[in-house]
Order: sequence, then C-alpha cells, then structure tokens
Amino acid sequence: MGNRDEERAFFDALAGSWDETVDPVRIRNILAAAEVGFGHTVLDVGSGTGILLPFLLEAVGPEGRVFALDISPAMLERSKGKGFKGVEYICAPAEAIPLEDNTCDVVVCYRAFPHFADKLAAAREMSRVLVPGGRMVIAHPQSREDLNEFHRHMDGPVRGDFLPDDDTMMMLMKSAALMNVRIYNGPSDYMLLAVKPA
Repeated sequence: MGNRDEERAFFDALAGSWDETVDPVRIRNILAAAEVGFGHTVLDVGSGTGILLPFLLEAVGPEGRVFALDISPAMLERSKGKGFKGVEYICAPAEAIPLEDNTCDVVVCYRAFPHFADKLAAAREMSRVLVPGGRMVIAHPQSREDLNEFHRHMDGPVRGDFLPDDDTMMMLMKSAALMNVRIYNGPSDYMLLAVKPA
C-alpha cells in the first residue's frame, strides 16, 4: 500500500479521465439505498471529481447541504470547475475529517474505501460525523473479488488497496459503533449499509 502523498499524486493524475466512469442508474440506486432525502446534510467521502454531486444535490434539494471530501487537490479542482452550487469542498483524508460530531444525516463512500490507509480510523471518523440514526453507505461498481483482483495487478501506490472480507468489514463497523450492517456483494457491484445508533 502506497503512502498518502503517492496516492494523492496517483489520483491527481487520473482527474482528467475520472468522469468517464459515471453510471447514473447505479449511483441513484446507491443513494436510494442510503435513503438520501430532501433537506439532508450529506458527506461524500472520496468525492473525486464530483461524480456523485449532481445526484446528491438533486436528492437533498435546495434546503440540503453537501460536503465533498478528497485528498486529491486536482480531483477537487476539477469538481469545483463544474460549477455546482451548494457544495462545500474539503481537501483532507478520510481518517481525519474536519467536521464537527453529529453533522451529517448520510455519509457516502463510493469507490474509495480500499484506498484508506487506516480503514478503522476512517470508519470511526465517518461514524463520528453522522447524526444519531444517520446512515453510511460504502459502495463499488464491482464485486469485492473483481475489485481486489484489479488492484492486485495494478502498478503504483494503489496496488494492494483491497476491500476487506465481510467478517473484517463487520468488525470495522462494530468498532466504529455502527449497527444494522448489511453487506451485498453481487456479480457487478458491492454495497455496505450501516446505521449509527439513535
């Protein structure tokens, strides 16, 4: 697993082509599963170039609030250049989210969790910023097996950035004080849903 500076540079280099991977149907399904709704405050962890942002803004409406967090300045700059209104950008790691406790109704982490160097710290941070009863979703447009196989054969700092097995993910969520954990690992997508106790 690469260090944070190497991973930041890796994703900076991908900023120009990242939007080619958008799948609107899959994204809407993820947000529906997380019950993102009107007026919610949502944190997009690993926001990248903002591929979730138009869908999040649509879901929360003008009364809602969206935070976009990423470690890659180039990804965030590309996202900012799209002119989204109602988004607050944060350049920081998932392991140290600069938001107050109990800030967000929903935390969404799409295509990012394997890249966190300290997955337990990231899970605890995402839980910390959730309001009691808030929901977290971790999702990928591949099965865990396909994703891990892809990263196993990559060069550079993301080689070895794996999505943990179900038992490990359940342990991480429990250690982050999250409950009602549901994991779906299908042939073409992965989703974990969890809730912060009310």
